[in-house]
Amino acid sequence: MPTILPRYLKYFSLIVLVIAILSKYEVPLNSASTDRKTLMFTKVATIQQDRVHVYKVITNIDKYSSWYPNVARVEHIQLVPSRVHNHEGEKYQLITRVPLIGDVSSDLIIHTDDHPKRFVYSVDSWLLEMNSIELKESSSNVNSTRIEWTVYTRRRSILFQYLLLPFASFYKNQIVREALFSLLMQIRDL
Repeated sequence: MPTILPRYLKYFSLIVLVIAILSKYEVPLNSASTDRKTLMFTKVATIQQDRVHVYKVITNIDKYSSWYPNVARVEHIQLVPSRVHNHEGEKYQLITRVPLIGDVSSDLIIHTDDHPKRFVYSVDSWLLEMNSIELKESSSNVNSTRIEWTVYTRRRSILFQYLLLPFASFYKNQIVREALFSLLMQIRDL
């Protein structure tokens, strides 16, 4: 004897199925673009310090938890050999405190360490984010540095791109804004 499901359960199952498909189906890339990331936002700040000093503070991942919000601690996973002068390829584990969930770990991987101009790293969190921090000397003042912090996401699912991206951008924008403010305060105090 076949079991008859209640009407609401059939509709609920259909909604869950559609969400599951949309979360796995990726947005196709246009033929001109081979880049698999989506721009979330760019934050800009200027500080009255030289670029080399600012770069040293930003690239010191061990002190990341002192200026980036919600990061409880940072642990080394893989160090690069001592013969390599930059930190490209180094891996760290970020332990982040998430309200109501607790501690969540994610990997931070350094991709570009172009001293003292550009620092690019990715974080394998739910956003699959890619952070690019560029430091430019101000044309008006030699001891002034312009920080441009751009955040991208590598998530390409339709569900994320069209439904969750605005909320994720707003959330991450607020965190980076707070991180940039804390970073500027820490650089001024050193």
